[in-house]
Amino acid sequence: MKTDFEEEDYDFEEWEGDANLIDNENWVGLLELRKQKAQKRPLDLYAQQRLAEALVINKKYIEAIEFLKPLYSVNYDSGFGIHEILDALYGLGKTEDDFNWIIKPNIFRLDKELINKCIVLLKGKRKHVSVVTIFCDLMMEADYLAFNEEKLCEFLLKNDNLFDFIGDKDYYFNMEFKLKKINN
Repeated sequence: MKTDFEEEDYDFEEWEGDANLIDNENWVGLLELRKQKAQKRPLDLYAQQRLAEALVINKKYIEAIEFLKPLYSVNYDSGFGIHEILDALYGLGKTEDDFNWIIKPNIFRLDKELINKCIVLLKGKRKHVSVVTIFCDLMMEADYLAFNEEKLCEFLLKNDNLFDFIGDKDYYFNMEFKLKKINN
């Protein structure tokens, strides 16, 4: 009995088609390609998730949510579809409260709670830590980050009373942070 993942049927270089379409910003072509892949492998959750992602990129937010609802309801415990559902909700101008979650996702925003999480992450670190490392650590704790690395860097720079930094502010990828020593 064949599965969706048997090596003889799986093209390990198929990412190239996506990459070319993304490089050329051919979002309609990307959607069509991902529809074909998802139809070819209906049991491959990754293919289904990538189709939902292409629906969101093409601003087909309602279609993405409706497509993901039944898949999410069966696979919610693995975190399946959370990013795409939230991106679609936000694209519609809605919030996470506008979806019937089985388990409400843990969403990190640029707020005081995030400052506290960053303090915990950096506590005890003697050397500066890259913003990318901080972002990845936060990603491991959250279901969804409502910001990217650049926005995180800008946010941490605004909190210079708590964080010491090194690097060029114009190139957030080279920015590194550590907690400032507080003299009592």
